[in-house]
Amino acid sequence: MSFSVLLLRLHLLVLLAFLLFYATKAALLFLGRQEDLRNLRARTRIVDSLLGLLILGSGLWLVALYPGDAPRWLWVELGLAVVLLPLAIAAMRRQYKPGIACMLLGLLYLYGVAQAGSLTLQRPSRRVAGTAALGRPETTPTPDAAPPVDTLFDDEPGLSEAETAALQAATANAAIASPPAEPETDGEGILADGKALFNKNCAVCHGANGRLGLNGAHDLSKSNLNTTGRVYMVTQGLGKMPAFKDKLTTAQIQQVVAYSLTLK
Repeated sequence: MSFSVLLLRLHLLVLLAFLLFYATKAALLFLGRQEDLRNLRARTRIVDSLLGLLILGSGLWLVALYPGDAPRWLWVELGLAVVLLPLAIAAMRRQYKPGIACMLLGLLYLYGVAQAGSLTLQRPSRRVAGTAALGRPETTPTPDAAPPVDTLFDDEPGLSEAETAALQAATANAAIASPPAEPETDGEGILADGKALFNKNCAVCHGANGRLGLNGAHDLSKSNLNTTGRVYMVTQGLGKMPAFKDKLTTAQIQQVVAYSLTLK
């Protein structure tokens, strides 16, 4: 599991801990158990502040590690955290019930955004054109077969019809002009290097097993996008996927693609 994925999980865990701790104190206040609330606050004076700092710190670290430009939901989530966390702590200290109720709703939304990776609180649905399935596995393992089927998502967020057509045309032309060559170096070495590069640059969205699906990332375990199509997408980027042409060399992109094809 890559460090980026672990950091994302830590971020979600700290957010959940803050939400549950805050909800516990809110429940004691609304139930009129003032003595229990005072005792809890006396024993945990710095917990709110510590959890808040961990939320902001892990979120900023995620932005720094994110390959390419960080997605809009992450920036919005961090902005909301900067606003909501101090207000929530202040409302609890003053025991202002309407403010606490509003802050609980805001914190629930904040956690939902981080969990789903979406401002609408829904993970992007993937539907292959002409089907309602969530990504179809290949009937025959043909990683170099054309066409790149899994680029035909007609409701993929951020992927327009023009982008889909451009990818199809580009990969088709590239396949005709220069079909994928056999690796010139040891296959195990390529896969080892590709795995390291994948975990560093791709696992934050795709997950170490290719199935995480964060930010609309394709499920690589079910994809039958061919080698040429994958090289094009990694190089140029598409939709929410950033381009890696300025970050990885041609050889490194080939290594990442070779490893991605093993995630079945």
